Amino acid sequence: MPSFIPPQAEKLTDRVTLETVLAVLEHYFDLSAEGYVCQTRDLWNLLVEAAARCAYIETVCNDLANAPDSNTVRGYLNEQLTPKIIGDLKRQCNRALASQLPSWLADPPREVAFDLHDAPYYGKDDDPDDPDCWVCRGEARAGTTRFYRCATAYVMHRDVRFTLAVEFVHPGDDLIKILKRLLRRVKALKIRLKRGYLDKGFCSIPVLRGLLAEPDLSLIMAAPLKGKTGGTRALCHGRRSYRTEHTFRSDDYGELTVPVMVVRTRSKRRDGTDKWTWLVYVLIHVPDLTARQVRKAYRRRFGIESSYRLLEQVRGRTTAHNAALRFLWMGIALLIGNIWIALHWTFLRCRGSGPRRVARQAFILPCMLQFLRRAVEAIYGVISIVDPPHVKPANL
Repeated sequence: MPSFIPPQAEKLTDRVTLETVLAVLEHYFDLSAEGYVCQTRDLWNLLVEAAARCAYIETVCNDLANAPDSNTVRGYLNEQLTPKIIGDLKRQCNRALASQLPSWLADPPREVAFDLHDAPYYGKDDDPDDPDCWVCRGEARAGTTRFYRCATAYVMHRDVRFTLAVEFVHPGDDLIKILKRLLRRVKALKIRLKRGYLDKGFCSIPVLRGLLAEPDLSLIMAAPLKGKTGGTRALCHGRRSYRTEHTFRSDDYGELTVPVMVVRTRSKRRDGTDKWTWLVYVLIHVPDLTARQVRKAYRRRFGIESSYRLLEQVRGRTTAHNAALRFLWMGIALLIGNIWIALHWTFLRCRGSGPRRVARQAFILPCMLQFLRRAVEAIYGVISIVDPPHVKPANL
């Protein structure tokens, strides 16, 4: 794992929090500004402030009294962030994410979740044949079917929930290649994979075929319920959970038979009454788990959904048609999440015997965002009064 360590302090303050975030950003990301009004540190200060507020660059610059003009900041960003540097940006994000991982995380094998996250895009249609177009199509959500997409690997270990790696997804990318790149990145971090958990977005014949060819991988993947009289929905019958085999069929990729676990479980309706639901999981080299164990193990994967909710709380907003800028916002959000967890283990360790523990409630994410905002506002000041413009009276 990378050994970069930000400057240390005795106590966790708003200034220390900001300096820790800025030290990591400036060390790993190749983004700079050399103007009379806007320097590199100003650029990162404003990006962190926009992320902490979940706001636009325009909003932040207009609210800070001595901040550079928003057009100046956007000019530096658009000049350096082009679609051609997205590959470099991804590598910078991965190195920055890995810098916050504790060394003891690589000791025993870990459970890792893999998932896809979509950031909604409301712009005009793009040419799908354009290699610089990174807009992916998906199911309708949040009023659109167009998204900027990333895939992440996320470690599952008690209260330690770090994002291990990120891949920015081009609409022409194969999911199996994306997944294998994430697996290679996890292996490069010297983290041994005990078992992987995949979202149903990965459930396709090419992905399943590629994973079955890896005998050392143990994976559980959720399968969507499809079909009226056939498909995975036809497996949902009876009164008990059971294990069987299911054949996936596709006109483009043929047929593939895989072992599946069909789980009957109880859930709650909105009115509080119980209802029975069916879940189907594809088992890749998982020979020894019961239906209850599969369900219980996979439920822990939903911690990655929590990481995406946190990501949306610290992702800066933009209306620009600039894929690199949008992916930079995703990378900064994921990195702030890792730094937030790392700060707990640096400043808020609980003394005593037993497993490692931290005082998680003493420094929740909104508290960290408030620290970042206060520190940046202390540097630039805020506009607290607005004078009306002086307008000369009209001649009567």
